[in-house]
Amino acid sequence: MAFNGKVIHLNDKDHARWKNAYQNIPNLDAYLMSRDEWLHREAKPDHKKRWFLSTAAYLAKVDARLAGENRRDQEGRRIDSDGKKVFKAMP
Repeated sequence: MAFNGKVIHLNDKDHARWKNAYQNIPNLDAYLMSRDEWLHREAKPDHKKRWFLSTAAYLAKVDARLAGENRRDQEGRRIDSDGKKVFKAMP
């Protein structure tokens, strides 16, 4: 098993597929551990039964959010949704 939580159990093949699919998530296992804890402690029984689909949807949303936050131009500078450079304000 590549990931063996209390609710989430991923074999090597599925873990590799998710790692490839959600490339904007820097530490997939950390998100899986967090999701696993939520499923174990707070999720309704229906969510626990459908953990694979609900977790895939959750990771897709996280990946899309992180992709938007980490957009870069050709020089590697952060850009916003309009393509404008994002600069940090000086203190």
